[in-house]
Amino acid sequence: MQQTRRDFLHAGTALSLAFAAGALKPSDLFAADWDPQLFNAKNTAEAVLRMGGDVVTDSPLVTLSGPELVGSGFVVPLSMQSAIPNTDFMLIVVQKNPIPVTAAFRIPPGTEPAISTRIKMGETSTIYGIARAEGRYFVGSTMIKVRAGGGGCG
Repeated sequence: MQQTRRDFLHAGTALSLAFAAGALKPSDLFAADWDPQLFNAKNTAEAVLRMGGDVVTDSPLVTLSGPELVGSGFVVPLSMQSAIPNTDFMLIVVQKNPIPVTAAFRIPPGTEPAISTRIKMGETSTIYGIARAEGRYFVGSTMIKVRAGGGGCG
């Protein structure tokens, strides 16, 4: 255990020095394979276009789960899972938020494509989860109701 921690600290220090010296840019390590304006997308179709796709397929293999009703939209727990092999990217879009694209997750190879997070919601809305696998885009959705006057975005 101690050796693993030491190795992690050494790698972190080396990366920090490389970033500081300008020898390495974050995009070199976390290659940008999508439009940096992704978070400006207003709906799922536009988000998929900004990620380099053109078609999104409804899929029961992309599931979202959260509470059916929340008293406040300030902190809404949400989980997303993809049972599609080779999922490498997942995106959460809250239809009625002022900025609909809420979160993006890169899924490393060999990792289970499942995330749990907390989102902010301005009002009752459909939440879409987009999963990318082998260059194709799949979407699942769920509805979460926000009690009147309990919105977190505005």
